[in-house]
Amino acid sequence: MTLDKTGAKNSTIDRRKVVIGTAWSVPAMAIAAATPALAASLPPVVVTPGTGTVISNWKGDHHYGSFEEDLDQRAYDFPVTVKDANGNPVAGAAVTVTVSGQNEDGDVLGIYAYPAPDNGGPESDQSRSVTVITGADGVALFAVSTQNLSSSERPSTATMTVSVIYNGTSTVSVVNVVLTESD
Repeated sequence: MTLDKTGAKNSTIDRRKVVIGTAWSVPAMAIAAATPALAASLPPVVVTPGTGTVISNWKGDHHYGSFEEDLDQRAYDFPVTVKDANGNPVAGAAVTVTVSGQNEDGDVLGIYAYPAPDNGGPESDQSRSVTVITGADGVALFAVSTQNLSSSERPSTATMTVSVIYNGTSTVSVVNVVLTESD
């Protein structure tokens, strides 16, 4: 506020105060404007196993739970790892694995949040999709049961679609499974 020649208060703003206020506000606006651009430029999370992965060492008839003593019948562990662009683990991401298969009756795989139940396999419990939240290590642990395949059902193929949602962004990975043997 300034005084005019008569001593009356004038409500005009001093030019120096305007310059000072502008100098302080410009950097704040520049930072605020840069934040959305920076967020938009961050790459999505990295999911392992990634698209194009083929699992060919699994066998049919692995559906007797995660703790079966006979390794030839124990369900398979299926860890999904989620990392940020810098390779750091991402905790709190929602990971959904959906399975589909191709054989005579279409039930090649069953997917479960670890541990897998001893349930007779995909033929009797067609668990096709499950969601697990990643822990502090960035890992969501699943278990996969495989159907006992007759010789006429081999080879059988299946697909596991891994969908990760984190901070409103979705990343999808497709894993192929080829079963050529049963125990």
